[in-house]
Amino acid sequence: MKMNTISPLHKLQKLTSKRPLIRVSDAAAAGIPRITLSRLAKSGMIRRAGRGLYSTAKTGTYDQPDIVEASLLVPKGVIVLLSALNFHGIGTHPAWEVWMQLPANYPTPKVTHPPLRIVRSRMPEAFTEGVETHIVAGYPVKITSLDRTIVDCFKHRNLVTLELCLEALRERMKMPRRSLQDVHRYAAMMGVSRIMQPYLEALS
Repeated sequence: MKMNTISPLHKLQKLTSKRPLIRVSDAAAAGIPRITLSRLAKSGMIRRAGRGLYSTAKTGTYDQPDIVEASLLVPKGVIVLLSALNFHGIGTHPAWEVWMQLPANYPTPKVTHPPLRIVRSRMPEAFTEGVETHIVAGYPVKITSLDRTIVDCFKHRNLVTLELCLEALRERMKMPRRSLQDVHRYAAMMGVSRIMQPYLEALS
């Protein structure tokens, strides 16, 4: 009796029916070796979305593809600054790169797409305090909370401009019935309380 076999492409299509991207480890768990992925990508039957990431022709569009792909490619990273503001729907400045925070001693990721803008930190709490995990397109993505993001912008105001900081803070201050306790806490943690206080008072 001849046994029915499921083709690697069909297996990949089943994987992407739940999540848009396929990691090499996901494919291996489904019985598809890396060499098969490479062969399918070269033939054009699947698309190489990034280093170790693939998608099929049947994969539809999904929200926030750049931050999802960046988070899968660099799982140690946290989405911050402009990319986090865009995620929270704050401000008018688009993020043309994925702004990602990494530990100071972490190797620079060899990622060509999506383009990354790396910000370093030596503070262990910078990777835990005010860092939220959001499920985006079925994948966990670490992103700084809105209040932490605004404080980070003031800390890195030379990178993102003071104009962007004030725009974000102004929108935050207009939000009704939301305590500023976390803003003050993160500002103290990041050493920018004295810098932010005059703007907080002026906008209150």
